[in-house]
Amino acid sequence: MAQSSAKNPREPGFGHWRWQRISAVVTLALMVYFTYLVAAIGALDYAAAKSFVGVPHHALALAILIGAGLFHAALGVQMIIEDYVPLASGRVALVTIARGVFAIAAAAGFVSVGMIAGLI
Repeated sequence: MAQSSAKNPREPGFGHWRWQRISAVVTLALMVYFTYLVAAIGALDYAAAKSFVGVPHHALALAILIGAGLFHAALGVQMIIEDYVPLASGRVALVTIARGVFAIAAAAGFVSVGMIAGLI
C-alpha cells in the first residue's frame, strides 16, 4: 500500500518544506517583536538605535532574525531555481552561488550586529 507524501516524512523535499515553514514562523515572530519595540520606543536617532542593539537580548534576537530571514530567503531562491532552470548542471551551479551569497550576507549581518553590540 502506497503512502501519500504528506504522511511519509522520508519523502524527498519534506525537510525543505519543514524548514521553510519553521524559518517563516521564526522570521514573522521576530519581525512582530521588533516592530512593537521600535513603535514603543518612538523616534530613534543613531545613538539610540546603537544603544538599543547594544542590549544583549536585542542583539541576540536581531542576529536570529537576520539568520532566519536569510535562511528563509535562501530556501525560497533555491526552490525558484529548481523549478525554473531547465538544465541540471545550471541548477546546481546557481543554487551553490545563491547559498554562497546568502552565507556572505548572513556573516556580514552577524558581524555588524556583533560590532554594534560591542561583542567584536
